[in-house]
Amino acid sequence: MQITKVFTLFFFLISLSCQSHKTLNNKLLYSTESVKLSSDSLAKMTTYFHQLVDEKKLAGVQIGVLRKDELVYFDTYGFADIENSKALGENSIFRIFSMTKPIVSVALMQLYEQGKFQLNDPLHQYLPAFKDSKILQDSTLISSPTPLRIVDLLRHTSGYSYGRTNNPKLSECYAKANLNSSTSNEDFVNQLAQIPLQFEPGTDWQYGFSTNVVGRLVEVLSGKSLDQYLQDHILMSLQMKDTHFQLPKDKVDRFTVGYRWSEENGLYVSEAADDNRYVREVTRFNGGGGLVSTTADYLNFCQMLLNKGEWNGQRILKAETIDLMFQDHLKDVRLNQAEPLRLPLGEASFGLGFAIKGNSPDELQQVFGWGGAVGTYFKVDLEHDLAYVMMIQISPYRHLGLRSRIQDFVNAAIIK
Repeated sequence: MQITKVFTLFFFLISLSCQSHKTLNNKLLYSTESVKLSSDSLAKMTTYFHQLVDEKKLAGVQIGVLRKDELVYFDTYGFADIENSKALGENSIFRIFSMTKPIVSVALMQLYEQGKFQLNDPLHQYLPAFKDSKILQDSTLISSPTPLRIVDLLRHTSGYSYGRTNNPKLSECYAKANLNSSTSNEDFVNQLAQIPLQFEPGTDWQYGFSTNVVGRLVEVLSGKSLDQYLQDHILMSLQMKDTHFQLPKDKVDRFTVGYRWSEENGLYVSEAADDNRYVREVTRFNGGGGLVSTTADYLNFCQMLLNKGEWNGQRILKAETIDLMFQDHLKDVRLNQAEPLRLPLGEASFGLGFAIKGNSPDELQQVFGWGGAVGTYFKVDLEHDLAYVMMIQISPYRHLGLRSRIQDFVNAAIIK
């Protein structure tokens, strides 16, 4: 099967360091050397990711890199649909899963700026179903000595997981709740509130449904559905015109196929592009992982973060609010734990909606981001004024180690 390159940057811009060219929705593509990035190093990244596609370890890959307010690298290679030999396009639409979380966290912080709540407010002031939270210790239910606070949702210290816990009885509670049967965010949080917590809020870190609750909180505080709020206050402002909970019919032909991978079968289809939950009617707007998007759209979101809340002359968040979101918000949580918190490899702490990169809590970097369940990933590096987005569609993906790979390639390209 022949691999078709739809859009690949061939670093012919090396000798044109002062010139620019139109590409990617009319964004200007600048020479890497003009912003002190090595084109040779980025060429190695291109070769590496293309080889993974050629070896049929990935269906396709799309990567964009911003530096100093400019797009300096954009590469598309492989297929949106292998079975039908449909190549990825620069405007292909991807499932971004948990890369939804930072967008929804920004939405809530807009309402914070309006004085709608304080971070340490008990959640039950706005969502009464969480008033009498219980903790399941072994097989015993106890009342939580401290209330679940809004800050606990944003930094994932609420005590809610995704249902995969070391306590079989707690895992059974998640299974019986059947949260996916809920048809609205209101129904979802009311069902979730009946599930016991894994630990006292604010005393440990556990990734889970916290941002789903953030999405409902946005609805209650704004009086709008999460979908409508995001459209009105973030997506339209950032010209993220291809970011949706429910994919419009006229965009389905740009949607990628979802793939799984196994040692026995290699790549195989897990979700068709034209028949899935994203093209059917959506009534529960999943703030924890329900959006689809494009690389171009998400780069706009990253650019806003790099610019401390400003994009194309519009103020999405105040600079001090971005600074607040990027602070280490787990300092007090670590005081309760003898062992390091169970953060993903390479992430040493968490802010409000974003992981913070570092070797340890004492060696945090000014690098923030998160990823999605099918390998999508982004980073915003304030120290080096750059950001990058990787879009792939494969589960599982960790065996490929791509998140550390892309960071290594981009960091190696920085000209000191």
